[in-house]
Amino acid sequence: MYYNKSMKNIFFFTIYIIFFAVLSSLIITLLYMQFDEQPILALNKAIKYGAMVMCAIFIVPAMKYRRLYSKEIVGYLEPKMLFIQNICKGFGFSVILLLPLIISFAVFDVRNISFNLIKIDNIFFYTLVMTIFVSFLISIIEESFFRGILIQADTKKIKTIFVITFAAIVYSLFHFIKIPFIFEENIYWYTGLIELVNVFFNFFNTIHYDAALTLIMFGILLGVIRFNLKTISYGIGIHTGFVFTIKIFKQSSVVNSESNFDFLLSTYDHFLGNLASIWVAIILFIYLFYIYKYR
Repeated sequence: MYYNKSMKNIFFFTIYIIFFAVLSSLIITLLYMQFDEQPILALNKAIKYGAMVMCAIFIVPAMKYRRLYSKEIVGYLEPKMLFIQNICKGFGFSVILLLPLIISFAVFDVRNISFNLIKIDNIFFYTLVMTIFVSFLISIIEESFFRGILIQADTKKIKTIFVITFAAIVYSLFHFIKIPFIFEENIYWYTGLIELVNVFFNFFNTIHYDAALTLIMFGILLGVIRFNLKTISYGIGIHTGFVFTIKIFKQSSVVNSESNFDFLLSTYDHFLGNLASIWVAIILFIYLFYIYKYR
């Protein structure tokens, strides 16, 4: 059954990421031992980026091993220009979708725009461009993996709900795998590995469950879009728009810690949380209703 193949893909590539995280913790730590002082890039960050690079290097052989031979299988269906157009459509649509949520923050007085933080100058436009670039980079990597590789377009509909939900849970949980800043002056070959193991042993104590719920709901929404439209282009655009809007809004707003509704925001990033989960759930419900009614 294709359902079983999809679930095997999820388990395989989950282990795939963990394996390279462990390998990176060993290799990068050995490299950092050669320096008298830690480089500007902290060891924990270097391990993270090292794991990402290794995953990217070996992703094609891994895909071939799992018989995911073509870009069409993972959702790159359209010609390049149409693919880019769909990304732009998704980006614009997602920015619009987040506006009611941002307004809700102001209504509940939990997070408000501070015009003192907004200064239109060269730095502002540079930050804007870099934020778009970083948001796009994050989105194309995550969508290609969590919605492209893990969710296949020809999955049977009845089984798809479980596949999409499970992939969304994996997507959400991976956001909380973060090695803390390593303070040790003396670095040994096992330093990074120990810190990574501690992360996994204390994993469920570090999860912000209200933020995790938002990420799960968002992952399900992107998964449904991927399954319905067969392509990941719209998902990349929507994901980019969400990340971009969140980053810009957080940079130009302040949290009201004295609000009676502060429970609506997660302490994880003071944007995700109960209010965001409700809003994403509403969007998901509307989209499912649209599919049922008109498709």
